[in-house]
Amino acid sequence: MKRPDKKDKYSKEKAVQFESQQFEQYYVWLQEHMPDGFFEEIEHEQYMLIAHYLMGFSLLDYYCQIQLKNEAFVLILDSPDADMKILKKFNLFGIKNYHTFISSKPPPFPGVKQRLIIARIFFTSYEEVKAPKSSDILNKQTKEEIFQGLVQLEPEISKTDFEVLINQMEPLFLRSLSTERLILALHMYFRARTRDYCQYEVRYNEDWKKKKDAPSMQIVLAWRNTPKHKFLYRLAKTIYRHKLKIARVTASYADPYSKNSILIMSLGLHGIKGKAAWEEADIHDFLQELVTLKYFPDEDEVEKVFVEPGLLRGNIGNLLRSVASFVHQTLVHADLNLYTLSNIIEGLCRHPELTVQICKAFELKFHPENRDIESYKREREKFMMLVDHLDTGNELNDIRRKNILKQAMYFVEYTLKSNFYRNNKSALSFRLDPTYLNYVPYQRYELFPELPYGIFFIQGMHFIGFHIRFKDLSRGGLRTVFPQRYEQMISERNNVFLECYNLAYTQQKKNKDIPEGGAKGVIFLEPYEQLLTEVQIYRKELMAAGLEETAIEETIKTFKKQEKIEYLYQTQRAYIHSLTTLVNCLEDGTLKAKHVVDYLDKPEYLYLGPDENMHNVMIEWIAEYSKKVGYIPGVAFISSKPTYGINHKQYGVTSLGVNAYMEEVLLYMGIDPTKDPFTVKISGGPDGDVAGNEILNLYKKYPMTAKLLAITDGSGTVFDPKGLDLSILADLFKEGKPIAYYPPKKLNDGSFLLDLHTKKEQSAFAQKTLCWKKEKGKLIERWLSGSDMNHLYRHNLHQVETDIFIPAGGRPRTLNSENYQDFLTKGKPTSRAIVEGANLYLTPKARIELEKLGVLIIKDSSANKGGVICSSLEILAGLTMTEEEFLKEKEALMPQILAIIDEKARDEARLLLKSRDETGEFLTDLSDIVSQQINTYTYQLLDYLESIPLSANSDDPLIKSLLNFCPPLIAEKYRDRVIGNIPPIHQKAIIACFLASRLIYRKGLKWSPSIVDVLPLIASDPNITAPSLRNHDFRPL
Repeated sequence: MKRPDKKDKYSKEKAVQFESQQFEQYYVWLQEHMPDGFFEEIEHEQYMLIAHYLMGFSLLDYYCQIQLKNEAFVLILDSPDADMKILKKFNLFGIKNYHTFISSKPPPFPGVKQRLIIARIFFTSYEEVKAPKSSDILNKQTKEEIFQGLVQLEPEISKTDFEVLINQMEPLFLRSLSTERLILALHMYFRARTRDYCQYEVRYNEDWKKKKDAPSMQIVLAWRNTPKHKFLYRLAKTIYRHKLKIARVTASYADPYSKNSILIMSLGLHGIKGKAAWEEADIHDFLQELVTLKYFPDEDEVEKVFVEPGLLRGNIGNLLRSVASFVHQTLVHADLNLYTLSNIIEGLCRHPELTVQICKAFELKFHPENRDIESYKREREKFMMLVDHLDTGNELNDIRRKNILKQAMYFVEYTLKSNFYRNNKSALSFRLDPTYLNYVPYQRYELFPELPYGIFFIQGMHFIGFHIRFKDLSRGGLRTVFPQRYEQMISERNNVFLECYNLAYTQQKKNKDIPEGGAKGVIFLEPYEQLLTEVQIYRKELMAAGLEETAIEETIKTFKKQEKIEYLYQTQRAYIHSLTTLVNCLEDGTLKAKHVVDYLDKPEYLYLGPDENMHNVMIEWIAEYSKKVGYIPGVAFISSKPTYGINHKQYGVTSLGVNAYMEEVLLYMGIDPTKDPFTVKISGGPDGDVAGNEILNLYKKYPMTAKLLAITDGSGTVFDPKGLDLSILADLFKEGKPIAYYPPKKLNDGSFLLDLHTKKEQSAFAQKTLCWKKEKGKLIERWLSGSDMNHLYRHNLHQVETDIFIPAGGRPRTLNSENYQDFLTKGKPTSRAIVEGANLYLTPKARIELEKLGVLIIKDSSANKGGVICSSLEILAGLTMTEEEFLKEKEALMPQILAIIDEKARDEARLLLKSRDETGEFLTDLSDIVSQQINTYTYQLLDYLESIPLSANSDDPLIKSLLNFCPPLIAEKYRDRVIGNIPPIHQKAIIACFLASRLIYRKGLKWSPSIVDVLPLIASDPNITAPSLRNHDFRPL
């Protein structure tokens, strides 16, 4: 067109007249063809705006988005996937209300046959002022009616709680729901306050045809910590896949910016073709997918290849994602680059017809109603034959994909039970037969030298988890690996299963002194993407509210800190929910959980302990949850409870054993630590359990002889050639502060303190880190570049020369075959001895190389066993004493427990050092031999005792061993309960381990029973000692 002439009034008037006519046409059309509810909900100014946008609807390709401050309107033509198209545009908004209105006829554009949809969307917003009082929205009578209805469902609710909640609700939410649905929504909210999984109720409107614009199905739900990012869009996708359509969504976030955030939603649904929801969709399958909506990713290859085309249901897509995660954890060790997680998923997607068979096999084996084990076996055999004959002409790719496909089917084959078909869950969990490991395509013995007793695998929102145990009756800590940097997360992710196995295997060797075998739980948490997007949404809301930048940054900082803690706790709760579902049995041994097919068919009793990132609040929660759901171990399910348990950090139980080994090694080296000066370096900070308590041990026991030269922890690293001030470090331990809080002014000449927490921007892409240095009596503040900081942080500790090194913190594999040379100066080790207070700090190859160079290494499975001994005795106390009795006796009981730990540590330390002199073997090898021999004798004794009923007589030799294992207070004061309350399997395990460990510690590694050792038994056996001629006459030939 030509530029309009400013002087041409006729042209201008004509344009205005044309627009007026157009506006009138569309204004009237909306008036005639939009439903009554549309006019009841919008303001007149908004109606005018919509009419204006409708004028250019065809030019905008029949999609108009009208963006206002806290809401938006969208104009679009009706289609089955219209909701998805609309909501996809608002992924970075929190949505609290979504409603669509459909015209009675198509809009007046040539060739258009679909009707017009006008969607109204309200966004969540940050409000500094409180929402209007509920009295402004609900009258007194309505509020009382709602309260009385809620009391029928939640008898414990108070009027105060009710008022607080009502006042938190969005006014729009309160106006939008009927009294009946408000009661239901509040009921779901109160359930969600103490539950992580989705709380929902479904109502079916049988007479929906008689009601105007009424959905045939109504879902009211409440869900803790539901992400705002993409949530409604993902919900719309799930609804669409199940042949349903959204009629209306009304939602409110209670306490939206805290760790207690709960989404409350009322969702109206209808069949996509206009029929009732239940006529068009499998509602049961839809609800099972709905309650896992936030736990699994979308828009990935699994969705594109399998779910969108309809090859797999959405639920089965989640199963496939879980299978891919497990297969990755085992195959990655065959080839780190060949079997990345993305390559695993590619291998499953490349031959979808085969992958569908894997999923079909799982359904045939585990579907509660439709399982068919014979059909499963046929499906499995057919699958294996097809995979064996797979040939695309590319041998390398075929081998990789065959391995992936086979491992996926082995996962199905060796899974014994799963919570997959449960109606509600907070993660997917699987119990596997460890025989699975015999089928990995590499030498299993090199990585997994012994098959465990049981493997649990759990996949949830941003996490995977494992629990591995080596005996039926086992215990071990539960740690959560929560990398703070994205790069660290990528590198750590490949080794979650291997780390769990190695920790459990180490625990099995460590637990030689106690009745429980070795076990370990590991959770790997990676919520980076969700945290990033939730921060983006929150920042946008804060900016829209007009906050200043400094206030925004401070608010975001607090929000991120709270969210990380809540991700941690939510993940740990989901892990415990999912784990206990598969082990919580009735008295007859059958699982309490419904819809779980159990091929193991025997009860399992697990015992946990605290480990990395396990806080007191969660220890208490786990104990109470176990008690609440009636799991037989009760509060003994987890040890180290702050109230009714023994807090390891408070009593320093692990470091007590570490210190005993340190003393014995120093004496062996010719240093009496009570008289002779010695130098030491520690990994782990003063705020840690093992490191902090060992620092306290140095301060209390060797104040005049111990010189602690260097410490490295997560906050930084420090070196002082004259020794750090132990009294200051002891204070930091009591205050729970890391090494970065050590006062720089207390440094001596030649010292430095690197503070990783204090940084300054060098440029948009680089930071510098603070490093204090003391030179010639002056304290100097220096700022190190990223490379200099990383080099100093990584190498300081290993390069400082000391008599002894105590790794008491740090990630597994810190010293490995690739970097053990960092521990050398001019080819000579920087410490004469290492006592491994932290698990797996050194890899086996690193240990061997350093031992070849003369380093005395006390392995982790020996050095830090004090914690597991304490936990076992805590379990024993829990089985013989009430919680009140335990608290009453605790002060007298603890010195006895500490004495037992010290005795068992010194027994083994002296045996190891003596055996080294006698055999010349490495201490780490001798540690394994000690564990192996004790465990061998233990299992032999258990096999013998299995069929023998134990006596109730305290003078019986076996019962004496049972009592002698116990602390004296329990053995004497609670003798009857030791004999009568402890399950027989546990009693026999106590007797076996007590006798086996005593034999090895007293007799030594060279001892094996001789004729002399068994002479008392022989002499007392009448079958052997009876007279030769008894009852026989001698008659010569």
